[in-house]
Amino acid sequence: MLDFPETAQQSAEHARAALALIERHRVRLNPRNYAIWYAYAARASAELVKALDVVISNRVDYTEELGRGLWNRYLGSQPDPTGESAREIGEKLHKQLQDVMRLLDEAGADTKAYGKSLRSAAGQLSGTGGLKAVREVIASLLAETQTMAERTRALETRLEASAKEADELRRALELTRRDAMTDALTGIANRKAFDIKLREGAMQVMETGEPLALLMADIDHFKTFNDKHGHQMGDQVLKLVARTLSETLKGRDTPARYGGEEFAIILPSTAIGPAVVVGEQIRLRVSSRLLVRKDTQQELGGITLSIGAAQFRMGEPLADLIDRADAALYRAKTEGRNRVAAEEPAPTVVAAAD
Repeated sequence: MLDFPETAQQSAEHARAALALIERHRVRLNPRNYAIWYAYAARASAELVKALDVVISNRVDYTEELGRGLWNRYLGSQPDPTGESAREIGEKLHKQLQDVMRLLDEAGADTKAYGKSLRSAAGQLSGTGGLKAVREVIASLLAETQTMAERTRALETRLEASAKEADELRRALELTRRDAMTDALTGIANRKAFDIKLREGAMQVMETGEPLALLMADIDHFKTFNDKHGHQMGDQVLKLVARTLSETLKGRDTPARYGGEEFAIILPSTAIGPAVVVGEQIRLRVSSRLLVRKDTQQELGGITLSIGAAQFRMGEPLADLIDRADAALYRAKTEGRNRVAAEEPAPTVVAAAD
């Protein structure tokens, strides 16, 4: 969450400015929208200001979908996608931190006691005692120093073990998060990861004005293939398509398994024309693959994809973008399959960056 280090007078001014902006841009007045426009008026986030400036300059309608996206990116926090495993790991990390703090407290107490012993010894040495008394003080100091050294070594060992365990827990948490965002069968992004990446891409459009394209791809006659060759071979086909997508796409492009035999590809900084070109590259690469059963070496032929392409329109609900890409995919199917179809009509709101 953002911080607002301001006086009461500044807070009142920002509140009045936020309400005026909400009225001017015909925004529904609710807590989320008020917080967004208050942060804009207060210039609390340079990125939020930039995104809303793009929205305003392009005269984009401020929808609730747009508001949710702004909130999630700049003011709110994403819901935990990792479930119970992440919470368990978080609890272990918290316990680990408590253990470390307890060890440090113990070390502090030992140091304090050792300092007290040193001060006591200094006082005794400054007295008028004879050689015997001096020897006794020195012997006591040596014993205290030996004890302190042993405790320090024990503390170092325990802290090293604690740090190692904390590092292992952090790695486990990272693996849990990655697994929660990955399709178990194909190894590419799952539907949850797709939703997050697409929302982030839309926010990027509002910040930079660059285009964003979406491809929806479906394996042709997949049910027939499954019925004929079995679900295990069907799973191999899904893995093959996912691997082909990963091999073909580069940079920030995100391939995801959308559901069943349907895949989605998010293409940042890509307009509709180049998106169709990418779709053709994917289609040709998939259709060139020959399927062979490993156990019998029987050739099963090839598979093809039908692909629909659409470009994000500034401020629109993301469901509309997906619907248009799906409609283009359906048209590719009805026109004969194994082809790429672009949405109709092509968008004109967002132009490619210079």
